[in-house]
Amino acid sequence: MATPHEIREEQLCMMRLRRLVDITVYWLAHASFSREDALSIIEHARSEILKLCPGKETVFELVLRPRFMRIINERALAEWGIAGAMN
Repeated sequence: MATPHEIREEQLCMMRLRRLVDITVYWLAHASFSREDALSIIEHARSEILKLCPGKETVFELVLRPRFMRIINERALAEWGIAGAMN
């Protein structure tokens, strides 16, 4: 059984993880940079997330990378004016 200290440490880790993901989502959705820079931001987020959650590479690749890539792709479509033509 986990001790109260271990539970608190896990909660803090998850709070940091959520904050990191939220900041990354915000940057990808609102900051102005090239696709290459956006991909670099995703890789930086990946390395920071894996520091917080070692051994969770598969979770990142299955859950977070697709979320980040969807934001980049949707933003590119909107900026190029193609989004309206696709609906």
